[in-house]
Amino acid sequence: MSSVFQRQDMYDSVVVDREQDVVLTTGQLYGLQVRREVDRSFKPVIPFAPHLFGSGKTRFVKNYLELLKSMGERALIGPENISDCEKDRRRSFLDKLHEAVLLYVDLTELKPTDPKEKSLEWAVYYLLYRFACKQKGLSLMSPQDAYQKISLLPEFLLPELRKILGISSDQFLLVAFDEVGTLDESYGDFDFERTQDGKVFPYNDFFGIIRGLCKEDNVFFIVVGKSEGLNIHNYAISVSRVELTFIPLSPLEKHSIIEHLEKSSSFMFTGSPKVSQILCHQHFSTSELAELLLELTGGVPGLLVKAINYLLHCKLSQDHLLLSKESFWMIMNDSIATNYCVDPLLPRLSSLSKTRQRLLKMLTLLALYRIRFELGELVHLSSTFDVFLFDLVTDMCFYRRLIVDENHQERYEVLIPKLLIRYIDQSVKNDRLEWLLLQTLKSQPVEFFYESKCRVFEGLVATMFYLHFCYHPTDSLMFSILGQLSSVWDEMNLKFSSESTAYYMKSIHYTTSTSEVERDTFDINDWKEIVEEMLEFEKIYIPFEPTSRSPDILFKLHGRTSGQNLIVGIACKGRWSSNGIRWNEIVDEACKFLQPVHDQVVTVHPTLHCMLVIMSTKLSTSVATDLNHSSHCYSFGDRVAGHFLIPRNCELIILSESDVENFIGKDILSSLRSAFKSTDNPHSRSIGISTVQEMVLSLSKYI
Repeated sequence: MSSVFQRQDMYDSVVVDREQDVVLTTGQLYGLQVRREVDRSFKPVIPFAPHLFGSGKTRFVKNYLELLKSMGERALIGPENISDCEKDRRRSFLDKLHEAVLLYVDLTELKPTDPKEKSLEWAVYYLLYRFACKQKGLSLMSPQDAYQKISLLPEFLLPELRKILGISSDQFLLVAFDEVGTLDESYGDFDFERTQDGKVFPYNDFFGIIRGLCKEDNVFFIVVGKSEGLNIHNYAISVSRVELTFIPLSPLEKHSIIEHLEKSSSFMFTGSPKVSQILCHQHFSTSELAELLLELTGGVPGLLVKAINYLLHCKLSQDHLLLSKESFWMIMNDSIATNYCVDPLLPRLSSLSKTRQRLLKMLTLLALYRIRFELGELVHLSSTFDVFLFDLVTDMCFYRRLIVDENHQERYEVLIPKLLIRYIDQSVKNDRLEWLLLQTLKSQPVEFFYESKCRVFEGLVATMFYLHFCYHPTDSLMFSILGQLSSVWDEMNLKFSSESTAYYMKSIHYTTSTSEVERDTFDINDWKEIVEEMLEFEKIYIPFEPTSRSPDILFKLHGRTSGQNLIVGIACKGRWSSNGIRWNEIVDEACKFLQPVHDQVVTVHPTLHCMLVIMSTKLSTSVATDLNHSSHCYSFGDRVAGHFLIPRNCELIILSESDVENFIGKDILSSLRSAFKSTDNPHSRSIGISTVQEMVLSLSKYI
């Protein structure tokens, strides 16, 4: 790669959308101050960001004080009801924090230091001294001379740091430690404390050092860096007696990317114009560019900045370049561009252990179906070894997105940016299921980054149908049942000729929406366009919204010998409580699919047939009884529930509970019932990590 692609400074990037992180961090710093004033034996609180490359850790800590000032009182005084006395106390703290001095310390420069080479504490002390001198441009004392002056006492170190930085004893000093993950590689460098079974935990020693420094007045700490954050968090509380609070640093949303493009300037162009002015034009808006960048990078700040840098380089070298959606993807899908953007992650992506690779499918399912997870959830790697899912996401080079629900419960979603999928593909090229899941994830539209509804049931059904079509159509019990019920299905070509993926399509609503606020959708009178132009043979489609005026899954099959074609819709009706699907709901599904497709399409295409399959986890007592607890097919001329008349060339199939259970799997359905009984958005602890892994095994057997 030429040197121009390695540069990361094509523009001055502005930090945006970190208000939530500023509020949390400021609250924790204030909490430390309050505890210090109340009880000298307090447990220090330290803001902690153990995230992967590109999450914005370094930029956040370096810009924290600037971001704090821009927020004013909102950084510590929110809408909650607090006394006037407490407000005054917080204002006083904010005033002092606005005047604080930040000391940034890069722990990659931590090394054994004379004259106490094996002492981590002395190495940290001398590193603080070095960075203070570096920040002020001063010469250094030798380690031996510094040790004579500072020794290993906080009451000696901190006055020396203040003297170097030129701040008084009552002025706040904020120390930001970056790259804390360096400690993972320091096992042989220092004499760490050992547990009774001989194990060492460098982070315990490190946070123990910070705890000692926190006892001094007017000093505060923030710690960031790639690390096993939750594992460290738990040990720090129990052993180091330090309370670590996670800084979310969630990926940016579209409006924040727009703000970033409109506020950041590039000094590489005459007059240092804004990035949006350089890359956008009359026929390609900032909003369009932001949406494409979001889809490519997932809003991960580091990946976003690299993608923008590359686009700016292209514009600088090709002044005539006018970006469009097509040219954007042409540029960014090039191997040089993607190599440049994900370069910091390549060593980790290319060296995943076999154990970690086996977990890829589980994490991909969590991302694909939007299954949330809680902070403390464990994944069993073996009979003797567990890992926190929170840490596993980082270890696998993925990202987390914090979700706070209406009850203020915090959970996370797995985010796999599309930039990374190509490299994961290479490491699992022989795993066809993982490839299919990743390609389906890659096909998800940008709106899915903000879709909060869990889609595990319809997603699982779509994936299973696709695998049946691709690999074992003749061995499929479900296909056999459908063939016994419908002669039209039995005449279709059920073997897909090549591997592809599930596709996401615009939803169908009463009216077409094309506004900036609402997503483009199909109108309920657009079925001719949908069938003729949208639905391709041998592909499965999932309408984006679960409330769409259509089935949850759509696909089109062609006949083996005749000219007949079949449009199939599958209505996935998850019924997780005691109330099963009723006749009026089945009729409603038929009315919104069979009738309009017949009226708009089938009447002008006599060789086209239409089928709706009702796949419900539970039928109402009346429905199950009327069907004699068996699957049933209603054909042309039949009346459903005495109301809906099946149109010509159309069929309605209602699958029995036992047939659905055999298709999905009894244990999986049982876990889904338990998870969904109280919420539409279950998290992985409700579903069970073991159930997600069982889904992987169930899907794998069809490959």
